[in-house]
Amino acid sequence: MTYRCLFRNQPFVGSALLACVACNSPHGPVDASPIGPVAHDANEAWPEEPANVSVLQVDDVANACAIAGACSPEVMELDVATRAELTDMCVSDVIFSAERAIPLTGFHQANERAEFWVRCVLDNASQCDVVGACRTDRAPSIICEEDGCRSRVKHEVSCDGNVATLKSGEGTWTRDCTRAFAACDPNSETGCTDRHFSKCPEDYSRADRCDGNVRLGCDGKDQVSYRDCTRLGGTCGTEADGSEGCVYPKADVTCPKSAMCDGTTLTVCVDTRAVSVESALCTAE
Repeated sequence: MTYRCLFRNQPFVGSALLACVACNSPHGPVDASPIGPVAHDANEAWPEEPANVSVLQVDDVANACAIAGACSPEVMELDVATRAELTDMCVSDVIFSAERAIPLTGFHQANERAEFWVRCVLDNASQCDVVGACRTDRAPSIICEEDGCRSRVKHEVSCDGNVATLKSGEGTWTRDCTRAFAACDPNSETGCTDRHFSKCPEDYSRADRCDGNVRLGCDGKDQVSYRDCTRLGGTCGTEADGSEGCVYPKADVTCPKSAMCDGTTLTVCVDTRAVSVESALCTAE
């Protein structure tokens, strides 16, 4: 999906304040046949997977979204209930992108993975200008999803250390690959060693399956789908319906259906777990 956004370029949902509604697909024509090398397992799906990327803590996700929201003047001009709803959107964006191990994607296309963005916001909580810089815009041709990252146009890529410069007919863009826990690669269509698209083996079942704590699947275009269940403290295992997928701690019965304020306390549900933080988002207008 794409999203039509009422506000942009503010440090909220993945460092952008967004009130979005679903629109048409942004990715242009879909390839008729699968692309990339065949991947039989998680290692082949991502041979350059970075090691030692910290697991996201649900408290940190909630705090980062609350801080980023409070740093957005447009957010603070809204009523308290709307601020809380936007926090839900931020949390959803972080969870979506983290589990798929891709740069922040969904409501805004960024260069940073969720783990980097959350830590950057928390480490600079008292400096809203720095919080805003924790997210940088991604070249519009680079798309990231469950199948990986790719570019819809051909870029000329050059590296200055781990900073990639991408030039094409759409302009010139830079990416600090370290913000995605990656390295610059002049042969990469995205400029960095992101997880790229791979094909499903012809002789494998199309059912989701666990490879360690990675849930591998096969989408309708025979592209390998990938979810790292460890990103939010889960494991890959058997779900209630008998299928294999990411399994997380039992749902918290106190989880609100949507984020809510009680006095100065903001409570939000992060991946089925209720988290309460003191936040300026709950300050009355």
